[in-house]
Order: sequence, then structure tokens, then C-alpha cells
Amino acid sequence: SSRSSLARSTGISPVHHASLVDPSTHSLALLQLLDINLSKQMIDYVVDCAADAVDFAQGRPTLSVCQRISRRTGLAKFTKFVTNVLTRSEVTTPIILSSLVYINRAMPHLYVVQEEWALERVFLGALIVASKARIAYLNDSAMQNTHWAACTGVLGKREVGIVEREFLDVLNWDLRISEENILAHYDGVSDPGTRSPSYRRVASSSPNADRAAHR
Repeated sequence: SSRSSLARSTGISPVHHASLVDPSTHSLALLQLLDINLSKQMIDYVVDCAADAVDFAQGRPTLSVCQRISRRTGLAKFTKFVTNVLTRSEVTTPIILSSLVYINRAMPHLYVVQEEWALERVFLGALIVASKARIAYLNDSAMQNTHWAACTGVLGKREVGIVEREFLDVLNWDLRISEENILAHYDGVSDPGTRSPSYRRVASSSPNADRAAHR
């Protein structure tokens, strides 16, 4: 591709840091998502996805967009937890996107015995697994559970380890992620003001459609 040729001529590696393959092999919509920085919109969407998963496990009906926005009022404590963990851990956008994929994948298999801390466990389990899975693929060092515990401010190292193992069991250790999996979250994560028609066509699978398929 022209991008690859340009990279070779300038001596710049054509390999994308998030996937270890040439960016030209990815859709433009995916590359756009990877460049998004942590924002309130992204945090709210992560909160919504985790809450939807727990609601599904509890047998509650699917909420409309307006109902999700209204629900956030009662999720202020959890939103603060998500904000603290994401900012303290300094995880990258690809890791956050991967955690959203894992939350959706785990949703039909979740079994919530006790609702207290259920949201935190789903979110944290997905985030830790996403972080360690990506690090394993990139042959780098992962953040230890001691540091994850410090990021939460409320859970200990042993509790974090239990959350991680439980989430892996729910996923049945299926950590594969495709572009389609990530693009299912395109509308929820991207800024509406920056979307183009071509991006919307590529990201044809919406988060709501994904969740409906599990029901």
C-alpha cells in the first residue's frame, strides 16, 4: 500500500503498535477508535456496558438509550470506581475496547449471586483480562495484581486475583478478538461529531444489536 511504501522510504515502521500488523490492513473506522482518548463519553459507555451485563444476568429488561442515561444517576459510585481505575492504571484505548468486547461476550454466561460489587467485578475482570491478554500478544510485561488492587482503592490483591480467575472462567478462556467485535462499540465510544458516513457503514454492527442477539 502507499502507506507501507511511505513508511519504508522514511524508515518508519509500518507496524501499528496496538496490533503488530500494518495499519493498511485495518479498517479506517477501527484506526479512528484506537486514536480516541479517555473521555467522559467513553467512561459512561463502559458503565452502561457493565450495567447492561449485570441487568441481563439478573433477568432485567433491556433499557432504551434514555433509560440508560437516567440509570447513570444511581450508578455514581460505580462511575467513580471506573474513572479511578482507568485513570490510575493508565490503560490504553485498545485495552478498554478489548474489555468491552469481553463484557459483551461474558454477558450471556454471567451468574450474579450477590449484586453488591457485581458491577465492579464485571468491569475489573474484563479490564484485567484484556490488559494481560494484549500484553501476552505483544510479549511485554503486565501490570501485577498488586497494582490493580491499588488502582481500585478498595480491593486487595487476593480479591483481584479471584475476580480475574472468575472472569476467565466465564469467558471459557476465549480471548480472541476480531475487528467486528470492536466495531460493535463504534457508536458508543466515538464522538458523534467526528463520524463520517463511511465509518458508519463499516461499523454496521451496533452494541444494541450485539446485546439483542444474546437474548
